[in-house]
Amino acid sequence: ASAEAAQQVGTTTDSELRSKVVGAVHKLQTGLLERETEVRLMLLASLCGEHLLLLGPPGTAKSELARRLSGLAQGAYFERLLTRFSVPEELFGPLSMQGLENDRYVRKTDGYLPTAEVAFVDEIFKANSAILNALLTLLNERLFDNGNQRLPVPLLCLVGASNELPESEELDALYDRFLIRRTVAQVTNAQIGKLARLAAGRPADPSSSSNGNGSGSSGPALDMEDFR
Repeated sequence: ASAEAAQQVGTTTDSELRSKVVGAVHKLQTGLLERETEVRLMLLASLCGEHLLLLGPPGTAKSELARRLSGLAQGAYFERLLTRFSVPEELFGPLSMQGLENDRYVRKTDGYLPTAEVAFVDEIFKANSAILNALLTLLNERLFDNGNQRLPVPLLCLVGASNELPESEELDALYDRFLIRRTVAQVTNAQIGKLARLAAGRPADPSSSSNGNGSGSSGPALDMEDFR
């Protein structure tokens, strides 16, 4: 009897989680066109504790997807665009002046990548050697070296974006950190009319007054505990 009860509880839990995931997919893709696959991959990556790499031109909703994931998980969010001249302070926080006065080389990480739960880093392959080592450890081991301490980070998922594949061999390790990769294309010509209606704040489908916010958005929602 106890085994049957445990099996029933497990089935109920699986059914509830499935319902949450379906609702999350609907919520994430509402108002977006031709991004169903990207939404599902991003949700898969976050639930599995992996990272997602999106390759494609600007204007393909790459950053919007990450922002929506942050809103769904209700987690701390960090976003940054890298250039070849980016410095570690842009990702990991500035050096603590008080720490330097006390002969301690530590960073003030509040509000930066080491304290984020969901992050979006655009042009991630512009990361230089000064950034790369710390970034690799943070992505793979969920650890950040701050001074003489190695601290755990709460990162759930990092969405990396780039217009092109890495050209330098030193970036191969960073590319390998993204087990889930997707090439994102611009919206096809057939969807331009719907895109214009969405940009004007109108329903993508003129026959629908709900703008896609149907029954799929109701019911139990995923929370941070589900992702953990």
